[in-house]
Amino acid sequence: MRGAVIFLALVALAACQTLPAVIPGAAGGAFDVRYDAAQQSVGEIDARARAYCNGAADFISGETRFDGFAYRTYRCVGSS
Repeated sequence: MRGAVIFLALVALAACQTLPAVIPGAAGGAFDVRYDAAQQSVGEIDARARAYCNGAADFISGETRFDGFAYRTYRCVGSS
């Protein structure tokens, strides 16, 4: 029983992710930044994308997805 509780606590902790979160692997070398639109501004998300790229990031698109979070897609400047 105690092991199951510990396991569930670890799973719940792993599911928590500090927002804004970078999600690499979008098509064509792009990446997504997931965020809570009620908590973070677009400026904060742009800054997170620039930090991920270690420089400039081109904004491609933005949308709200099924999980209720907002996503902005970027590509690092100089990547193809």
